Amino acid sequence: MQNMVALGISMAYILAVIFVSGVIAKLKNGSSEFTRKFVHILVGNWVFIVPFFTDLWAVVLIPFIFIIVNSLSLKYKLISSMERNDDSLGTVYYAVAMFFLSGIGFVLNWLMLPLIGLLTMAYGDGLAAIIGKKWGRKKPFPFAPEKSLVGFFTVVISCLIVSLAVMFYFNLRSDFPRPFPILAVIALVTGLFTGFIELTGKRGCDNLSVPIGSGLLASFLYYHWSLGFALYLLAAGSILYIAYKKRSITEDGIVAAVLTAATLYTFGGIWVALSLLLFFILGSFSSKLKNSTKAEAERTQEQGGRRNWKQVLCNSLPATVSVWFSAMMKTDNPVFTLLAMSVFAAACADTFSSEVGMLCKGRVFNIINGKTLPRGLSGGVSFCGFLAGLTGSALMSLLALPAFGVKGFVITLCLGFFGSVIDSILGSTLQRKYEGLNGLLQDKAIYINQLPAAGLNFVTNNTVNLLSLFIVALTGSLIFIGMPL
Repeated sequence: MQNMVALGISMAYILAVIFVSGVIAKLKNGSSEFTRKFVHILVGNWVFIVPFFTDLWAVVLIPFIFIIVNSLSLKYKLISSMERNDDSLGTVYYAVAMFFLSGIGFVLNWLMLPLIGLLTMAYGDGLAAIIGKKWGRKKPFPFAPEKSLVGFFTVVISCLIVSLAVMFYFNLRSDFPRPFPILAVIALVTGLFTGFIELTGKRGCDNLSVPIGSGLLASFLYYHWSLGFALYLLAAGSILYIAYKKRSITEDGIVAAVLTAATLYTFGGIWVALSLLLFFILGSFSSKLKNSTKAEAERTQEQGGRRNWKQVLCNSLPATVSVWFSAMMKTDNPVFTLLAMSVFAAACADTFSSEVGMLCKGRVFNIINGKTLPRGLSGGVSFCGFLAGLTGSALMSLLALPAFGVKGFVITLCLGFFGSVIDSILGSTLQRKYEGLNGLLQDKAIYINQLPAAGLNFVTNNTVNLLSLFIVALTGSLIFIGMPL
């Protein structure tokens, strides 16, 4: 009965907000930034109803409904008072964030997670658009030329106030309260990071990244605060800053990397978290190794340059899913930790196989049929590349020794090398390839809208990386879950 009452109040509240916004839009002769942000801010206050739900299905039902409603409204302009005249998916992302944060917060019993995330989104991003538009003349961010300094500080201050207030409320009811200075540090770090997230958001993506990023980071730090965690994040931030200055990672790549690092430390522990940093360092180092042979091969490859958020997630998402699954299922099975480390061993093995393998002048052949292939083509392997992949996996597997001993090292080493082999197989059979000017296949298209000559059009190098790493995690779980480590 309590769920039904909470659902009824939720629907009545949100419909009332939409109705009032429609009236305001009519009085103003159409939708405006004010009416959109009116909806944006007040809908976020729905999160105060979340603690009254007693079942997961009821918690996520309202956000799920509005994912569908907002998708239809975007296409057919059903609720004109909250739509822009563009193809931005911001309203849909907002509902997805509500669904994710309320659901995860309920399962983990982290009620501050949806409160901080959604209230920061509602007030921080909502007020930033209004205040920034009116007073935001200075726009000093080269990677976000449309974002103002005033808007940035509006998000930072709003997030700081929201996170500090929410943490203080829960701190009063906690059996193990945090000292106020720690709460202040967490709020400040979360506010600054959230302001940076908002700068990187494009086409409404900040409606997803801001609430999830702020809610997760504040919750991770509050529920799992330690000096080690703080030092780890400081080290991760320093490494990412250096990488950014050296043009090795993009702004949105930094956001994805920080959230991944915090997740891995929270649910996987220090050695899994260090695996991410070691992989990033080794991968960046190997990509900087150059000679004329490698330079020639790189001209025909699909991707190059700085790592963006897609590349970060495609190389770390299976590890993140593994530790999240362990936390959600409330299991202490160490296999999930080992699987996360094996994912990074596989990612490093693949990176070494490619980056170091292209330095060598030996024969490159198709891993499926043994035919000679152009250097740098996905699916092509060499004996030098195999040796480099084994080396990369071994280096990453060293981090398994402290927690799992020699057995863990061997398992991680084998799964890592297995992952590089699977990556080559998928690269040979599924990844899209184009006909070059010389008539040979290559990974990179030579003109816009060129159709692939081989492989599947939607399978990119990132897709292959993601699939191969999920196969590593799944294979490892099928083999080793239930076995003593």
